[in-house]
Amino acid sequence: MLHELVARPSLRLRTLRWCNRAVLMASTLFIGEWGLYGAFRCPFVVPFVSCQNCPVITCPGQASRMFWGFWGVWLAVAVFFGRAFCGWLCPGNFVNRVLALNPFKFGPNPTGVKNYRWAKYLMLAAGLLAWFAMGQPRVNVPLRVGEFWPSVMLTWEHAFPMWQLRLVITVGVLALGLGVIMCWCRFACPFGAALELVRRFSLFRFYKTPECNDCDKCRKACNMRTRPDEENCVNCGDCVGSCPKDCIRFGVKPRGKA
Repeated sequence: MLHELVARPSLRLRTLRWCNRAVLMASTLFIGEWGLYGAFRCPFVVPFVSCQNCPVITCPGQASRMFWGFWGVWLAVAVFFGRAFCGWLCPGNFVNRVLALNPFKFGPNPTGVKNYRWAKYLMLAAGLLAWFAMGQPRVNVPLRVGEFWPSVMLTWEHAFPMWQLRLVITVGVLALGLGVIMCWCRFACPFGAALELVRRFSLFRFYKTPECNDCDKCRKACNMRTRPDEENCVNCGDCVGSCPKDCIRFGVKPRGKA
């Protein structure tokens, strides 16, 4: 059915975009609270990976079904659809899309912004170093249970500098999303960087056919400011219908395609 939507111009943008937004919002409502806990209250350097050993009993990640279900879906989507988890299921992507609705954001990429695409890999490397080499230290003590935001403020007062640095970077890069569209997702997300490494090996994707004339209209339509099957493509489908040559397809990419 998805291939048919890609092949029929009258259904492209409206149907795919509404489906994408609906699924993304539903996923945010389901796991968004866990995302907040991971960013603002997780006691470990790397959030979302040590939930079974976490003393924050109010965190949704304490539920085994939530924890293993999330990682099971994450891995399955990575194998079949590359970075589609980012574009369809990640609460962070939803937050960045909301931030991008403001009237002060840049239209095209600001000058030199492509030079910082390595930053997400640096974030991934830092996370792996903390997780494996440093033994995933707890840098958020003492822990307090109570209302969420008052607990965050108390945590900030007593946390170690490494935790405070992580929070400042997270909030700071998210704030940059008010000007540089999808800043966190494109340049800082370590989970997105991990998916980026396996994206090219996934089974299904949006891709360009050889008829592509590099007009870049698909890039202008894309919140991630990329083109189908290129770096940072999250298979969201926003580019569908933007191509004047009708050369965007979805499925298994034939060998030799552009």
